[in-house]
Amino acid sequence: MLRRVHTSKLYVGRIELDQAGSRHARDVLRLEIGGEVEVFDDAGAAARGMIVALEPLVSVQVDAIDDERDANVTEITVAAAVPKGDRADWMVEKLSELGVACFIPLAAARSVVLPEGRNKRERWQRIATESAKQSRRPGVMRIEELTKVDVATRQAAGTRAIVLSTEADARPILEALADAPPRITLFIGPEGGWTDEELGLFARHGVAAVKLTDTILRVETAALVAAAICAVASNPKSRS
Repeated sequence: MLRRVHTSKLYVGRIELDQAGSRHARDVLRLEIGGEVEVFDDAGAAARGMIVALEPLVSVQVDAIDDERDANVTEITVAAAVPKGDRADWMVEKLSELGVACFIPLAAARSVVLPEGRNKRERWQRIATESAKQSRRPGVMRIEELTKVDVATRQAAGTRAIVLSTEADARPILEALADAPPRITLFIGPEGGWTDEELGLFARHGVAAVKLTDTILRVETAALVAAAICAVASNPKSRS
């Protein structure tokens, strides 16, 4: 199995990895000139390439791009409140491994953690990139800026938008995914729950309330389990 290296945009020709990618390829993977690797980019394109330089940056020669991406793969967006501390990093890593296309950190009314600024977002983007290398998923999960719930609900227009709910009348999540929609937006609230105003907002925007379990889950647990269910339910191979 070829080692994977990442570039933001793949093209035919000589590609220089960035400093972090070069250090990883040269010092951790210990790749050598003449070695063959798989190069992938943020959008999901991939190609075989050959290492042609190690200094000052690692360079890879790419002669052809393999553009056989699966057009039937469902695009999953997870819009979730942010858990405390290292639990947020862990959640980002695991959502990336599951193939989630985009993570939107939510600023909900009862959110405890409200990460603003570039540092946290850039850290999560690095985690998502490293996770993509390891998991061999197509592309890299996008990390959006901290987003208010009303803005995220408007952005979810045109997708199958569902929100995890503890209400008695919430539908089982698999019922909402029975027809394998091409794009899913999954809303997950803070551990203090959604406010009545937020639940009303979801209802007005046609965001379906769905039930996951009979227990109350931590944010990162709910995000991971729900994303995994969405990934399996929308994968044609899992239904064959």
